Amino acid sequence: MDASEEDYFAFFSLTGDRFDAPGMPADTAREVGLFREAVLKVARDLWLEGNPDRRRLPNGFNEAFDLRLIAVLSGSARPRMVLHRPAGKISDEDWDEWSGIYARARDALTDSLQSIARTRQPPVNFSADSMRAIRRVGSSLQDSEAIILGDPKQDSRRATVDFAVREILEEIEELVPAPQRVQLEGVIVEYDGSAMSFRLKTSSGISICKLDQVRHDLAVAAKEFLATDGVTAPDVLVEGETPDAAQKNVHLFNVDAITAIRSIEEKSLLFQLQKIRELTDTWLGPDSQAPSHEVARKVEHLIPRLVALGMEVAIVPNSEGAIVLEWRRGDVEMSAAIEPDDQLFLCADNTVTDELHERQMEFNETTLVRFLESGSMN
Repeated sequence: MDASEEDYFAFFSLTGDRFDAPGMPADTAREVGLFREAVLKVARDLWLEGNPDRRRLPNGFNEAFDLRLIAVLSGSARPRMVLHRPAGKISDEDWDEWSGIYARARDALTDSLQSIARTRQPPVNFSADSMRAIRRVGSSLQDSEAIILGDPKQDSRRATVDFAVREILEEIEELVPAPQRVQLEGVIVEYDGSAMSFRLKTSSGISICKLDQVRHDLAVAAKEFLATDGVTAPDVLVEGETPDAAQKNVHLFNVDAITAIRSIEEKSLLFQLQKIRELTDTWLGPDSQAPSHEVARKVEHLIPRLVALGMEVAIVPNSEGAIVLEWRRGDVEMSAAIEPDDQLFLCADNTVTDELHERQMEFNETTLVRFLESGSMN
């Protein structure tokens, strides 16, 4: 790829004895990647700041920052880098906006590093995510080495990251709260493949969850558990890190676990049970009784077993304070009433032969489970 001086995205020069030889030491090439990551993090901040009504980046924003090395000049290692625009993938309008933001981010990073060298104070105008990325710039260098970076054409818009500046950068760790590991429970309602993130609907609101970049298996899991209608999906437990666990809508990063904890079927049965729990006495007339907490507790304990059976089971109340499980086994209509006073009533009614079997007994979970699984009342 040929490029003129006008095309370079940034000036970048490594100084020190190790860099006097031709080329660039392999163990310091990562500094270009750290610089790219810091610029991209700041660019993300700038875009979100300029679009306060948006909660996530536009598709392709991260991928469009395709910074490429085309040469390493002799003397002090000076990698030449250009911003490559993928052909046919980004509209002219988006490219004009995004490339401008990338350049602004480069300059904002440069200005902050210049400020550190001048005031000996760490920057405070970046997000925690960006500050972590900035802190890593120059981290592979030896004490006597430095990086000069910034605008490709103006010397005055360049900053030097030497040992003294890196000492100040180390203090950023004290300004950014140590991440806390937390678990969130909810439903995945939106997935953003370009940002490797998803929105989790919890009991308190919506949380943004960003996946560990190398965990593509979790991206598959997030899409598998996604509620395409915003509602119908398993409940999941998401584990990751957050700088502030006290927020109402905690945002997670470095998500490294997504586990389904309640299937759609189990949620449906729990929803039916919750509606029953909300009943009060006289719900079906002056003498009707609402099921007690103890009756509802017994049913809730059975729900995982009901789901495991793979049968369609309805949960309904009756006017005598019982909760009745109803299902069908072939020609036989089955029901089990968990009643007050620790009672259990079982019924099997063959709709073809009119054969009816009933049993009234003290509540016994083992007998009830056997009836559910096989139809036996013994």
